[in-house]
Amino acid sequence: MESESFVSRVMALIQKSRRALRLYSTAGGSSYNRVEGTLGELPSVQVGEWREVNGLLLRKLTEAAEAANTKKIIYDVFALRSEFQTLWRTTEAELVQSQKDLIACAESGDFIRAATLATSLVSLKARLQAGQAAHHELDLLIKRSKVVRPAAELTEEGATVLSTLELLDDQVIKEPASKPEPLRAAVGGGKVIPLKRR
Repeated sequence: MESESFVSRVMALIQKSRRALRLYSTAGGSSYNRVEGTLGELPSVQVGEWREVNGLLLRKLTEAAEAANTKKIIYDVFALRSEFQTLWRTTEAELVQSQKDLIACAESGDFIRAATLATSLVSLKARLQAGQAAHHELDLLIKRSKVVRPAAELTEEGATVLSTLELLDDQVIKEPASKPEPLRAAVGGGKVIPLKRR
């Protein structure tokens, strides 16, 4: 029942993502094109980033939903949430650095470079917003479904390494413990005197 609920929530998010993608596609090709020059391009740059990130979310969610079993879908959704968190955090770091560069350019009077950075910042901010939104939607999906991340499937190589380690552990455990040697201390020219235990 819980797994069915999770899959239905994934399908609902896919539908929501499709609607958003249609909206961004319509918005990107209409009213923003009326304004001429660089400033007129900025809103379409922004919408373009939203469309691209949302398209990525839609494609990956659709791929996840096609998995043969619910466990795999759950695993893929958790991985996708991590992926969008990484996108968001990486973009955030780029945004902060570009803001510092923009301030430095403005202070030094390099306004051409500042204008280029400003355009880049519009794109970065839109990608950050889209990444945060995608992460939020996936996080909400996971929390509302109350599912836990399944263990990752072992690759053939990983399984071989694991079985080798298990064999080594068994070997160490099965070896009989040898009788402890009495404590000895070396004195003088190689002469060994056993120490008495207290």
